[in-house]
Amino acid sequence: MISVGSRNTVLRLFLGALVCGVTVSLVTGIIENPPDAFSIIGARYYGYPLVWRVTMTLQPDDLWFSNLMVDIIFWIVISFAALVATQLISERLSRNRDAQ
Repeated sequence: MISVGSRNTVLRLFLGALVCGVTVSLVTGIIENPPDAFSIIGARYYGYPLVWRVTMTLQPDDLWFSNLMVDIIFWIVISFAALVATQLISERLSRNRDAQ
């Protein structure tokens, strides 16, 4: 597993994943997704993997906070996995460098 050894490293990884997850989720709210086979004419869909923001012509945005929370959790998990993998690679490289 990770030779994190301390709670500080795990906490740092989790906080980094939290910041990345929230940031990526909010950024997907400005990137338009193409509609599926059927959609409302004039509607634009935002958010990934779930649509959480819908804009309609001449109407206010419709925000689905439950889908936003699922998106945030999805991106936190992806970010945490990426940060753990980066940590493992970094530790392996430093061990190899020290062994030489």
